[in-house]
Amino acid sequence: MQYFALNPMIGYGAYARPDFPRAKDLLAHLDYLCIDRCLVSSTEARDATPLHGNRKLLEEIAPWPERLYPAFVITPADFFIEASRQWLLEQTRAGRKAFRVCPAISRFPLRQIERLLAELAPCQPLLLLDFRGSNDPLLFRDLEYLAQKYPAVNFVICQQMWPSFGAILDILWRCRNIFLDLSWLHMRQAIELVKEQFGCERLLFGIGYQTHYGAAIGALAHAQLTEAEREMIAHGNLERLLQLPPLRKKLAAESPLLARKPLWDAFRRGLPLPLPVIDAHAHDSAANRGWYNRDIEPGRILSALLPDIDKHGVERIIMSSEQALFSEPLDGNRALEQEARKFPGRFSGYFVFNPLYADKITVPVLDKFFRRAFFVGFKLLPAYWAIPLTDPRYCRVWEYADRYALPILIHTWGDVAALAEIAPKYPRAAFLLGHSGGSDGGRRQCQEIAAAAANTYFEFCGTFCSTLPWQDSIARFGSERFVFGSDFAAHNQAWELSCFLSIPLPDKVLQPILGQNIRRLLQRRLQFSP
Repeated sequence: MQYFALNPMIGYGAYARPDFPRAKDLLAHLDYLCIDRCLVSSTEARDATPLHGNRKLLEEIAPWPERLYPAFVITPADFFIEASRQWLLEQTRAGRKAFRVCPAISRFPLRQIERLLAELAPCQPLLLLDFRGSNDPLLFRDLEYLAQKYPAVNFVICQQMWPSFGAILDILWRCRNIFLDLSWLHMRQAIELVKEQFGCERLLFGIGYQTHYGAAIGALAHAQLTEAEREMIAHGNLERLLQLPPLRKKLAAESPLLARKPLWDAFRRGLPLPLPVIDAHAHDSAANRGWYNRDIEPGRILSALLPDIDKHGVERIIMSSEQALFSEPLDGNRALEQEARKFPGRFSGYFVFNPLYADKITVPVLDKFFRRAFFVGFKLLPAYWAIPLTDPRYCRVWEYADRYALPILIHTWGDVAALAEIAPKYPRAAFLLGHSGGSDGGRRQCQEIAAAAANTYFEFCGTFCSTLPWQDSIARFGSERFVFGSDFAAHNQAWELSCFLSIPLPDKVLQPILGQNIRRLLQRRLQFSP
């Protein structure tokens, strides 16, 4: 498969250390992922001076005209700077007609780009909209206005994820000259939903942070598409919009590391994993809070999920009930257990313990649930419930898990520093740090917790929001302190597996994280009292 990607930026900026300081650093990343061509922008143009940064970008990428194509950063101020406006018009006349706008970082409402856009519009430019996950309704309202007024301009919504997906679906329906980059589309069946509603020609291939690695590649490979549709998304649609001919051969040089990564090599080609994988973080799907799952029907959810699980080669998943997390927990826990009985060996459960209902979830009640085989640990969602981990009602979970050596999966998006003191007091319990903190700051906090408590473990899913390399964390703590989870079925299991499998470490380092580690923790479970 050939790939033509959106989104990467090169150079130094003000707000973060760069993924790719120089063009050669980006090319090494593209070669590792077997990506042939790329639209690239300048971080300096975004954070400092557009004209200066854009000119430097052209100089930087000049040695690789077949692989690196410029997407010039523009702002409303460029209309008033004569040198900048004339230079941009010269570039469009030379056939370089891709541009990037970053309203949040450059501090302007999107609609203010109109005067410059009107100058560029006759050349039918491609405008990359770097919204960075924003769900601001004014952004989408401005975009709708511009797209309808300038039908010859093609707009690409870049690097968006689940909170804004409803707004994206709405604006794709309203404006046919708006396209969507799939780099951050980590949601289950998001690609298929866009295809069915608007056609594959509205999707473009993109990559996110360097730490996403091959997430978008694997998601595309495992999506329910024909090979022709995959080719359109991987490179054909962008070639058409930029009026570029398709490549006659691949340009990316295959990385030698792939020889030590047969699991990733197979999975990126759409094949299932050939080893027993346990997904340690899953739900019976989300049907609220901005999620769009088409096949959610109470009592039939797990049967709808099995085809994906089988296609990916996942043997077993451990899940919690959405009903239990966001409604009365006892009924939700029972309902999930009852449905899972239809599929012996494929599903296990985390018992959801919401402290709001602690008076109903007594130790005898827990005994009844845990004496049966389905529940293997606990699930806590403190950030959503707005009940800090220091609340004494959680003690029932800590004590019960310690008594029977059970895992506790805790959503760690938010301040969970208290675990550094809580976990060592309950050494037989295994504290799974769900999402490993999520953001960069959250990851650092989880690393501090892991350093203080040997019975804490990093869990993988959702960590695409962090730019911190996983290989550094694994080198520091050892692979035995990590478990794989995907947040399936809200998240796309193939996206999460691909993000993990493509970490630039040999398979022998990553393989225990795919199932062995959580299996070892589950085998520690002690016999329940009669």
